[in-house]
Amino acid sequence: MSDKMKKVVNEVKLSGKVAEIEVNTGETKKKKIPYVSIKGAIQFGEDKVHTRRFETYVQEQKSDGGENKLYEPTLTWAKSAKSIAKVGFDEATLVEVQGAFETNDYVNSEDKLVESLNVSGKFFNDFDVNKGYKGIADVEGYIQSINEETKGEDQTETGRLRVNVITSDFFGNVIPVKNIIVPKELHDDFLDGYEVGQSAIFYIDFIANKSAPKPKKTGGLGLQRETDGKSYIEMILTGASPAVDEDDDNGISKEAIKIALSERKAKLNELVEKGYQGSGKKNRNTIGSSSKSTNKMKPKAAKDEDIPF
Repeated sequence: MSDKMKKVVNEVKLSGKVAEIEVNTGETKKKKIPYVSIKGAIQFGEDKVHTRRFETYVQEQKSDGGENKLYEPTLTWAKSAKSIAKVGFDEATLVEVQGAFETNDYVNSEDKLVESLNVSGKFFNDFDVNKGYKGIADVEGYIQSINEETKGEDQTETGRLRVNVITSDFFGNVIPVKNIIVPKELHDDFLDGYEVGQSAIFYIDFIANKSAPKPKKTGGLGLQRETDGKSYIEMILTGASPAVDEDDDNGISKEAIKIALSERKAKLNELVEKGYQGSGKKNRNTIGSSSKSTNKMKPKAAKDEDIPF
């Protein structure tokens, strides 16, 4: 098997109303190439909890100097898009944003490393009324861990699984996709058909859930109110392709994963060394934002004892 991550499926689709949008245009400093940068969010359901952020950056020219055919349609759409924040829900632009997961790693103002996922938008398609509002992802990756989900102080099992998968972006940068939820109805079949070290394409829906309300406080004065649970989006597994072993021609080798994770660790260490880079969550040190690595030395493969699988 190859010691490099193969090209894998990494697709995200957000179909709904433009909730927020910020558009910036300009030219690159050195070559004066026009670009458009978009930061926004799509509401893919009836309420605000069904919202996911995305970012897009497109230059007029490709790295080889050729025309980038995505530039003009992206710029045109960005200029015409109207957000819920500006014009209200009814008048906001309907769109299907098609993109991929990318890492969004940064050091916050408390000098703590934060590892998270972002959606990198690539295509802005017409909204399909027949398919309606949706937030979905197809992710091909290596199964890093499978764990029973538990909750509460007594760690009661919920009947669901939490699965961590390792995928990659267009440039081969490793992307950990954590906490994919396998629902109760798929629990047993998943354990029977999938195991750590295998790979598959996982079909995911972004679905809202609500945490349990906090119990009423005791003491104080008069009646105590029960705090409502907080709504949040989960990545729920709805299906998967058949599992593939690492030694299969279509599989992802453990050696490739070890090397990719070692490279990621080196880049995370660079972020930590640079520290907090100013206000805002994302800075340009984000892993996976470029095809070039700032680490000139090729990292060695991580040792077996350093890999938790």
